[in-house]
Amino acid sequence: MEIRHGNLAELPLPDESVDVVVNFQVIEHLWDQAQFVSECFRVLRPGGVFLVSTPNRITFSPGRDTPLNPFHTRELNAAELTELLHDAGFTVESMLGVFHGAGLAELDARHGGSIIEAQVQRAVAEAPWPEQLLADVAAVSIDDFDLTSADDRNIDDSLDLVAIAVRP
Repeated sequence: MEIRHGNLAELPLPDESVDVVVNFQVIEHLWDQAQFVSECFRVLRPGGVFLVSTPNRITFSPGRDTPLNPFHTRELNAAELTELLHDAGFTVESMLGVFHGAGLAELDARHGGSIIEAQVQRAVAEAPWPEQLLADVAAVSIDDFDLTSADDRNIDDSLDLVAIAVRP
């Protein structure tokens, strides 16, 4: 496996040259998401897989068109992510939701309703993190989340979205 770093609007790869593109928790930071997704389509071979995850706009910025998180340019819901992928030519094979497990729900309650919001507030204010917040964030593991098909649960209630898309 080879890992490359480069400009996401102009991937430094030839057409149809890779089998898999993985992009976790980045697309919401990009100004031109459609260009990035088109670039992923361009560099993937036919049958290639694009894995992309992003915060669910409905959960992270409910009732808003602009993100609450100042580091995000545009957040997406499941329908918007699906449309973005289809518009670039992808077939969406799966749309999954990342949901709170019991331990994460407990941490959210401990931090005023959202451990994420507690982090964002301190980052924006350039304020130090309390020891308890540091410890709680460091303790979060994959076991604190449930990855579930949109068929099994209401995807609009998920924390994050995970799409598995294929270039035909």
